Amino acid sequence: MVSAILTKRPQSAAMGHAAFIAEPPRRAQPGRVRALGCRVWDASGEARIDFDMGGGAVLLGHAHLLVEAAVADIAPDVEQAAAYGLMGLSDAEAVRFTAEESQALPAAIGAVRKVTGRRRVLACLPAPGPVAETDDLAAIVIDPLGAEPQHLAAARELADATGAALIFDEGVSAFRVHEHGTRGLTGVVPDLAIHGSAIANGRPIGAIAGQASLVEALDEHDLAPARADSLAAAAATLHVLAEYPVAPQLRVLGAELQAEVGRLIEVASAERFFVLDGDPTLPVPLFAAPQLEGLWLREMAARGFIVVGPHAISAAHGEPEVARLIEAYAAIIPAMTAKGLLESLLRRPPQPFTARA
Repeated sequence: MVSAILTKRPQSAAMGHAAFIAEPPRRAQPGRVRALGCRVWDASGEARIDFDMGGGAVLLGHAHLLVEAAVADIAPDVEQAAAYGLMGLSDAEAVRFTAEESQALPAAIGAVRKVTGRRRVLACLPAPGPVAETDDLAAIVIDPLGAEPQHLAAARELADATGAALIFDEGVSAFRVHEHGTRGLTGVVPDLAIHGSAIANGRPIGAIAGQASLVEALDEHDLAPARADSLAAAAATLHVLAEYPVAPQLRVLGAELQAEVGRLIEVASAERFFVLDGDPTLPVPLFAAPQLEGLWLREMAARGFIVVGPHAISAAHGEPEVARLIEAYAAIIPAMTAKGLLESLLRRPPQPFTARA
């Protein structure tokens, strides 16, 4: 038995509403005994501010009241509620859920190959100019996080010109970058979008949303059924995302963090050693040398933060948490600069790098 395909009702009855760029793995946090909002407590009672948030999947904050209430009392029509919630935010024609995000993308590619009768998949942003060997192109698969809108638009044009399907892997980006996902941020509409645990506030789930003809072509043997608690969490999470301005809040806080850290970098003349890059809702620390990253990890842990890679800002974070993080950077950036300069005197200087545009 697999998760059913759910399609939109008629409009009158529809419900209202560099290594860090890939989706970060879920992290075990040693000693964690309790988590609430953006804080995690260990066995000794010490609280830390979590800026990892399950690799960005815990979008609303740990133990969110409405999500946990939905999981504690699972409604009988929970899958339908989750599907209409996802279709409302993404404007998809149909949705199908599965147990894990890792199952969703291969299944989506299989469906596109079945519909198009083609085999080749381009799993990146196409380079400017003509693309060779497009006759057998079935799909273009893109992780849109951080991609320039014009590049996504070029991928849409290539898909239309070749008859291929455009698939967005939105496991990290939606609905973090915009309340309607990447299509809302850039205006570029994919044929299918892949979603993961972020739509269920961190619980395991996968979803394929988009054109009904492609969703209906999914092979039921490729998809294990989603857990009931994950569907309940998804229904509640998507409701919160539809009702409250979560994505704009994340963007404002992230832009403030990037601006202040950028100022600290400039004051310390640290541009050659460190930059805080990426989308404001998920700022990515980039280092010119592994030793600097190690220093950053140690100093952040010593100041009471949980960080692994990108700063996964959530709806549970606010001005006080961001201010504390900026304060930590005010101490850490000069230390990284001093260490970087020392390394350059003792050995070959770290190679300068250029941040992504």
